[in-house]
Amino acid sequence: MVFYFSATGNTQYAAQRLAQATGDYTVSIRECMRDGRRSFTLKTNENFGIVTPTYFQGMPLFLREFLSSLKLEDEGGTHYAYAVSTCGVSYGSAGTQAVRAAEKAGIHLDATFRIRMVDNWNPYFDMNDAAYIRSAEKTAEEDLKEVCAKAAAREKGIYLADTFGSKKEAELAAAYEESRKTSLFQVSDACVGCGTCAAQCPIQAITLQDGRPVWSKESCLLCLGCVHKCPKNAIAYTQATIGHGQYVNPHISSVV
Repeated sequence: MVFYFSATGNTQYAAQRLAQATGDYTVSIRECMRDGRRSFTLKTNENFGIVTPTYFQGMPLFLREFLSSLKLEDEGGTHYAYAVSTCGVSYGSAGTQAVRAAEKAGIHLDATFRIRMVDNWNPYFDMNDAAYIRSAEKTAEEDLKEVCAKAAAREKGIYLADTFGSKKEAELAAAYEESRKTSLFQVSDACVGCGTCAAQCPIQAITLQDGRPVWSKESCLLCLGCVHKCPKNAIAYTQATIGHGQYVNPHISSVV
């Protein structure tokens, strides 16, 4: 089984490719969070994989909490367990964070990998930059081919080295908490009240009131799915994203 969380399709695409390479199936963490499901059966000799995005150069806290809360019934045999961090510029300490979270669930990770993909954190990156998009998608395919081959071969002992120390990790965690305040989102007059943003929000932080999206929770996951998937590009996360375009993975028609 290959668990994944995705907002704009990048991680879902990576998980699907890994599942194809290893003969496994995918499990949507988004759906698990919605249904409260944490118990699964690891069949004889079955692989265990988890593919997650990188937020603020780490494995997002809500995904670490999900991983550490898993309850796996083991039917025996030889298992291969791995974690994959999809990232743009840097995975930071995502590998170590995944190892620690898995240990809390009694899961020993045999390897951790990273796959560089289009970084659609559009407060910094301009999704209108076609040359960057082409280059990043090419890199993603190269990384996917390499990681899929290693996971299919059950290669062990490959671990992502942290790119910074624990002090920096704490600083980035604090920055993430501050940055995910929903008061930072804004909606332009281009909004037509279609409800796409509310439907796709993984924690139901958006509701429609009088045909306009309203953030009903003080904080969200900061996945930016609402920003990138709005059909009218009417949602911005701070002024920094205005004019920076949108990006969803072209291989994924529906993010689940």
